[in-house]
Amino acid sequence: MFIDLVKYKKAELLRRNGKSYVSISDEIGVSKSTISNWFSKKSWSNKIKSDLNCSRLKIAKQNLSVANLVRCENQLKRREIYLKEARSDFEKLINNPLFLVGLGIYWGEGDKTDNGRVAVINTDPKLIKIMIDFYRQCLGILDSSLRIGLFIYEDINEEEVAIFWSDILKVPRRQFIKTQLLKSRSTLTKNKSKHGICSLYFSSTEFSVKIHEWIRLLSIHNLVNLRV
Repeated sequence: MFIDLVKYKKAELLRRNGKSYVSISDEIGVSKSTISNWFSKKSWSNKIKSDLNCSRLKIAKQNLSVANLVRCENQLKRREIYLKEARSDFEKLINNPLFLVGLGIYWGEGDKTDNGRVAVINTDPKLIKIMIDFYRQCLGILDSSLRIGLFIYEDINEEEVAIFWSDILKVPRRQFIKTQLLKSRSTLTKNKSKHGICSLYFSSTEFSVKIHEWIRLLSIHNLVNLRV
């Protein structure tokens, strides 16, 4: 196989100076595979390959750290915007009975984790109906964003329960997630959950932050009123 000695020597010099096969290929006009054939079995070249890999890994970690930092800063900025909006909206919503009832229910029954999910789970159809009205009317949540999760005991008819909740909440069945079956219940609970347990939720970091802030503001508001 013919080797262009001029290009070979130039490639060797570049390689010894820490250049990658790709950059050498671009500079001298020889394919990467040819350059690999020239140097891949040479120990000094493999040492350079290892150093280059370490360097790339270090740069990748630095870039990831910067990206994570930027993402965290953006999340904090958005959170501050949501909190500011929540404080402003609270003054407008505080006189709405549905807002107060819905917020009170969420305070007692809602998801308190900071995971960007707004969820209430209960067996009482009337309570869940109030919450879906709260979602729709006070929060302006679109029906397409709502999801229903059902938990039922083995002795309950899944189809009948799903139809019941779909009718009462006016949420189409396609927005129901897979029903979770619970093991046989005690006779003590037989009459307490004939329609199963309903989880009504939607995903929104914005409203998760706002609802928790509204609950905080409501607690302060009630405390002030009690003192008065």
